[in-house]
Amino acid sequence: METKKKVAWFDSFTRNMLIVMFVLLFFIYGSAYYMNLSGMKGEGTDGLVNDMASRTTQQEHHPFIELPGDSEVSAFSVANLFAGLIIGYNWRKLSEKAEQKD
Repeated sequence: METKKKVAWFDSFTRNMLIVMFVLLFFIYGSAYYMNLSGMKGEGTDGLVNDMASRTTQQEHHPFIELPGDSEVSAFSVANLFAGLIIGYNWRKLSEKAEQKD
């Protein structure tokens, strides 16, 4: 008889990593919102590259999520870090084969 092993995808590690990730993203978006309200500019290289590309293509660029300065890069870096941690932690669950009993 073959017994299927139930895989717990949403265990305590994954839940804790998601909580920490969303807290960090909340602070990043909160600081970006405060910078926007205060009229601060956190000039980064992304804005310069987007402006150069707009001049070259003669079209305006429209980002998916508009964040001032380098906070956009920070938000995506934090999200990618925690996605990598969660995938790395669950890698064995993704790649191992079910044990077969004879």
